[in-house]
Amino acid sequence: MNNFLIITHSTLAEGFYNSTKFLSGLTTNVKFIDAYVDESDWTKEAEEIISSQDKDKELIVLTDIYGGSVNQKMTLMLAKYHFILITGVNLPLVLSLVLETQPLTKEKCKNLVEEARKQLQIIEPIKSDSNETDSDFLS
Repeated sequence: MNNFLIITHSTLAEGFYNSTKFLSGLTTNVKFIDAYVDESDWTKEAEEIISSQDKDKELIVLTDIYGGSVNQKMTLMLAKYHFILITGVNLPLVLSLVLETQPLTKEKCKNLVEEARKQLQIIEPIKSDSNETDSDFLS
């Protein structure tokens, strides 16, 4: 089983956790840290979680903004601890990772990141026959 730690600015991490629990029911291997919501040092909590990980399980750390302070601090921890760090996280990626039943490798994570990028779309209005109604579309 893979383990996950989601760390974001404010309460986005908790939102990802709650949405994952709601949509999949699978969160026993997911922890989260809402950074900068109070005066506590979230990096100490992150280091405690990372250092206590079972060495037989892969740890995937997810952060919100590439180049942001959360990601910068986690990048520094890569020198001390073994984990896969993914940034720019979105909900489709979190779900894909958590639902993966096989051990995650960097290569598999790269593939899942590419798939999650495809979920970012601009939606155009649907051109429809003037006789169609909303109920036709939604059924």
